[in-house]
Amino acid sequence: MTHVGEIIASSTTRFSAQCPDEDSAPAFGSFVVVDAAPEQVIGVVAEVRAGTLDANRRPMAFGLSQEELFRQQPQLRELLATEFDAVHVGYGDDVGVWRQILPPRPPRLHRFVQPAAPAEIAAVTADGDWLRTLAAAEVADDLLAAAVRASLAAHGDARDYLVRMGRVLARLVGDDYERLQALLRRLRA
Repeated sequence: MTHVGEIIASSTTRFSAQCPDEDSAPAFGSFVVVDAAPEQVIGVVAEVRAGTLDANRRPMAFGLSQEELFRQQPQLRELLATEFDAVHVGYGDDVGVWRQILPPRPPRLHRFVQPAAPAEIAAVTADGDWLRTLAAAEVADDLLAAAVRASLAAHGDARDYLVRMGRVLARLVGDDYERLQALLRRLRA
């Protein structure tokens, strides 16, 4: 399987990765996995950004199509990068047991990041603990909803799964009825 990124910064709660090219960036809210032997770390993509690698040079508009721009300015391919951040929601050990808690160690730098397989997503999202971990990272409600939508395909009975995740979200937001309604509307988006 081809990778969607290479880790450039890492902690016990999240990591940042640089994409091999701009078209390989994973979607916001999707699940990615890092083989960080002896564990595999699974995370939810919390942000995707594109920019320049040189902090002293700001990109400027040229008014050209992308194809024409790269033909006239081939050095831009070396100066621009797409990166993403992922929040850890669980990890798996070397015998395939997945846990819905933060990994004991952060993934090492320069490890490759791949899209998570449906079986890995299903194992980590079987109950709502992963949503609590994600919400504790103080992420936007849009990310919570996008991650639930991304996890749906890994579960056979989508309606039952959505009901269970809706109940978890209700407990997480407490008495904030308007926030819960907005989250539930986002699940249908």
